[in-house]
Amino acid sequence: MLERLTGDPLAWMESVKPALLGIWIIGSLGLSLQLARVLMSAWTYHRRHPSLYRYTGHKKDRRGLSVLASRPIRHIREELDLAELPLSVEPVLLAMGLLALVGFFGSDALLQGLSRQLSIGVLPLQGTHIWSLSGMVGIISGSVPYFLIRFRVMRKRGRIAMRMIMLVQNLIGHYRPRLTLADMIVSSADTMPDEVRAEWRRLELGLHMKSIDQALYEFAGRVDNEWAHDLTDLLLIGAQYGTDMTESLHHLVNKMQASKRHEENRLAMITVYRLGTTFMVAFAFFVIGFNVYADPVNYIRYFVEPGGKLLLLLSFAVMFVSMVLVIRTGRRAY
Repeated sequence: MLERLTGDPLAWMESVKPALLGIWIIGSLGLSLQLARVLMSAWTYHRRHPSLYRYTGHKKDRRGLSVLASRPIRHIREELDLAELPLSVEPVLLAMGLLALVGFFGSDALLQGLSRQLSIGVLPLQGTHIWSLSGMVGIISGSVPYFLIRFRVMRKRGRIAMRMIMLVQNLIGHYRPRLTLADMIVSSADTMPDEVRAEWRRLELGLHMKSIDQALYEFAGRVDNEWAHDLTDLLLIGAQYGTDMTESLHHLVNKMQASKRHEENRLAMITVYRLGTTFMVAFAFFVIGFNVYADPVNYIRYFVEPGGKLLLLLSFAVMFVSMVLVIRTGRRAY
């Protein structure tokens, strides 16, 4: 082994290549994490001290760019809070960026490797960069962390929706016309179902920092189902006009019981749709790889001919849109 390394200079490069690759990966991760922290720190300081950045003639443009950049960060932070994940926005954005780069350059390197291998073995090919396909693969791989967070949020909201009947019945048990709405929310917190307790505690905490209507509307928006919005409207009407809402709450329970079966069927269909979409994406990559492995001529049909490249691009776009539709379907009011 030592003689081979001493006699062949290229053997030294092959032996140290894994070590150099590991050092490059560790260094890239460290720099990316540090850059993400710096950017998040700058964005947080900019948001907390907006007057320092409002220059004459550029106030509107800077404010528009700030709002545009803050929306995805705020959205991801809210999703992490809803999913009850002990993570900050920085590692999520870092993971999305790294996976996007890995998908983009990894798919391009794989295509280049296949092209060189086939040109040496069977087919007279030249390596070509298919940036459109690599870009679509990078988008799909980079969006995986966000999709996983959204799926967790969907599961949590589905569990809350299945316990909304118990929530309203618990409120009816604590409902007293002489009690204020805030007192009723606080008194019913200990007996709330486990799936709803965290959000109800947040509602209870919001009563100390916001008005009752703001806290209730925030609770309904986080839970994101039609029954929570109906419950919020009934409670606010009772608090504003001082009327007894017991009969209306019982009517709401009857309405939820009648539509519960439809909701269970809808959630089951969403679960099947989500699993089917995930299987479709994985199986599509498997079919392409297997076809090229079984018959190298398929490489030309997939990655060289314009019709094949367009078909692959459209297929990957349909996969990505299908994953987005899974999320949009899960956000519908229950």
